[in-house]
Amino acid sequence: MHNGRLPTLVGGIFALIGLALLCVTIALAVSTASFLASAQRTDGTVVELTARTSTTRNSDGYTRRSTTWYPTVEFTVDGKQYSFESSTGSNPPAYTKGESLPVAYDPDDPYNAQISSFWSAFLAPMITGGLGVLFTPIGTILFLKGRRTARRRA
Repeated sequence: MHNGRLPTLVGGIFALIGLALLCVTIALAVSTASFLASAQRTDGTVVELTARTSTTRNSDGYTRRSTTWYPTVEFTVDGKQYSFESSTGSNPPAYTKGESLPVAYDPDDPYNAQISSFWSAFLAPMITGGLGVLFTPIGTILFLKGRRTARRRA
């Protein structure tokens, strides 16, 4: 591919991926905000930290292991105890066993719960949004430069 076609193609793909990521961001943020708006709040306690280890190997054959810690949180609603494992993990662990923290839960289904903190709730939309904000303008600029180059050569 020549005459500006490659930058046009790559730019178009990047811009479309960026726009798709921005759409996913909006859907995730709306879903999370909707859940938090209707959720009840209570205090929970970290009862366990689960370690998940992943292994990656680079092109030089070097193996790297990393461990991410996921808290299991227990809370009580109307005298009944519930627990959940957070979908957000970290290294080092963000919480300690026995630590008290805020929990948001669906009053119709207390098993549907999450840690009620900004990072736990909005980490995924922030990641997809950041990538979308990065990919969309880069893709658009590449696309427009490729089109301009193709028109000049035509």
